[in-house]
Amino acid sequence: MKRSDLKLPLFTVSPKTYLLGDESVAAAKLTDEVAAGREHSIFWTAPYLELGRVAGMLQHAIPTAQHADLVGDGKGMGLVPLESLKHAGVEAVFLNHTAHPMAVDKLAATIDRARELEILTIVAADSVTESRAVAAMDPDVILCEPSSLVGTGHTSDDAYIAETIAAVREVNPDIVIMEGAGIRCGDDVRRLVSLGAQGTGISSALAIAGDRRALLEELFDALD
Repeated sequence: MKRSDLKLPLFTVSPKTYLLGDESVAAAKLTDEVAAGREHSIFWTAPYLELGRVAGMLQHAIPTAQHADLVGDGKGMGLVPLESLKHAGVEAVFLNHTAHPMAVDKLAATIDRARELEILTIVAADSVTESRAVAAMDPDVILCEPSSLVGTGHTSDDAYIAETIAAVREVNPDIVIMEGAGIRCGDDVRRLVSLGAQGTGISSALAIAGDRRALLEELFDALD
């Protein structure tokens, strides 16, 4: 997958490890159903084993890994190579999430290798300064998300959104910019898009939703 393939604004459904096994697979199928016919790129992430079970069956949602490792000479015991993800049908990958930060040199090299494999990169950045630094590495998508807000249910304030978007644009006008943290409903999505975000996503909100289909429909509708 390439940056030029994206339909904006995009949305990532990433329940981290809140959903596992059959429950994760069922949520992936549901996301795929709700994504059908949408004029937006919808991404589904899951732990590796669950992602492997659904990557080949997703027709509308884009199978996305939660992390990947740069493996060169075969000494990567316990790592997850980008090449393995590619063979499994994975089309995109999150990198540098607050739960799995990466050293600058390794992050830059992983972005480059993913590009060679045509795996789209979504790279998380915590601060305005980090957003600027990540932009210089030319990932396909930057997820601007304060680590202090992850899992709190609180969204970024207007100043953070404006400053991170400006910082990225100063360095690279072509990168797609997501704004995240605390997304719970359609109004949250509309607010971010109105402030200039080209995408956003949810994680724990899907796991705790009483009606997951209704939530996904509300969130995806808010992208229009």
